[in-house]
Amino acid sequence: MIACKKNYIIGGKVEDVNKYANMTSYDVLNSLPQFDTLVQVIDAAGLKDKINQDNSTFFAISNGSIFNYLQLRTLLLQSTVNQYAKFTLDSLKYYLQNNINGTKDSLLMYQVATTLTTSNLTNNGAQYPSELIGDSVLVSYETTLDPLLGYTTLVSTPPRVVYFAQLWKHYNLNSKDSTAAKLPSTTGVRTLVGTSFIKTKNGMINVLRSGSTLFFYGTRIN
Repeated sequence: MIACKKNYIIGGKVEDVNKYANMTSYDVLNSLPQFDTLVQVIDAAGLKDKINQDNSTFFAISNGSIFNYLQLRTLLLQSTVNQYAKFTLDSLKYYLQNNINGTKDSLLMYQVATTLTTSNLTNNGAQYPSELIGDSVLVSYETTLDPLLGYTTLVSTPPRVVYFAQLWKHYNLNSKDSTAAKLPSTTGVRTLVGTSFIKTKNGMINVLRSGSTLFFYGTRIN
């Protein structure tokens, strides 16, 4: 989760930052088992070409995030429709394939039409329109003093981590008191990026930390 110039951490191992530079973003995801369910969702929505759009950044979610979503949808169905009902991966794929409730393009909330790097991200964060029409996200590259995120007094420079925030409404970053770290829960939901700056043939992949929920379902506060 700690971004480095020459490498990054994935699966507990140090990886060369250019390891996937000759593969498209979709092919990178398709090559890693922690994203096999995500790839099925991308395929069901017909978004492979969009994910491979040049000069783009995709914030990938792992299989666990999709499982969290399916569990929450199942609980809702069981409390409102039928106590034995289940919302499965096949249910989700059916919704996407048939664009039920306009869900087909929902994954595009995780993509921005800019290659985000250490040179164009800031500690306070910046807003970007996502590829989902009418949607915006807030991305920051923040210094951390949290030992759980790699900080130690043994190093002279604190590590930095990436945060991705789905915005429910506009957030004014012009004020000194309005930074990404101070985003109100009524304005958006912040998620730590667990693996950052994976360079691909067409752009960049950042992997959201385990524990998030697909589409940020159930996190919106009115």
